[in-house]
Amino acid sequence: MWSHTVAILIGGQSKRMGSPKHLVTLRNGKTMLDVMLQIASSIGNKTIILGGEVEGQKCIQDLRKQHGPVGGIEALLHSDIDSNYLVLGCDMPCIVKRDILPLLESNSNAVFSHNNVLLGLPLHIHAKEQDACSEYLDSGGKSIRGFVLSIEHTSIPLDTKQACTFLSVNSRDDINKLALEKWS
Repeated sequence: MWSHTVAILIGGQSKRMGSPKHLVTLRNGKTMLDVMLQIASSIGNKTIILGGEVEGQKCIQDLRKQHGPVGGIEALLHSDIDSNYLVLGCDMPCIVKRDILPLLESNSNAVFSHNNVLLGLPLHIHAKEQDACSEYLDSGGKSIRGFVLSIEHTSIPLDTKQACTFLSVNSRDDINKLALEKWS
């Protein structure tokens, strides 16, 4: 078990999905958030929800509105809850612990890449990046990739099969296309 905190981003607008992604029910009858909470509890010793309220869960609200997932990461880094965090999207239900291990084993900020392009999430980030995150947002930046590129980080390359594990589910069509045994 990783001795740090796993944070799940839920605050997006979910325009393509048509409803909040974290509340979307999958084929197994669980919501995407239920699946992500299960994954988070298998990885770290604490779980935090970013950008929304979920009954029974510790939640952190964004410090500034309309700044996307980096706004949630900023609030997390300023929370002083931990020194290291693994940040996941609520829409990544294909992840399993063994896929995340290279990030957790890194001593630096770390993110996966595929074909020399950063995936953005999942992200292992140190709390010491809080000022850099705020400065990035102050400069008008809003993308996780842009933020990660603005700080020192390790990029862990993945092959195509591995990268598919970290795809986000963005629409009902994406859910219908997934053929995951664990959702059967």
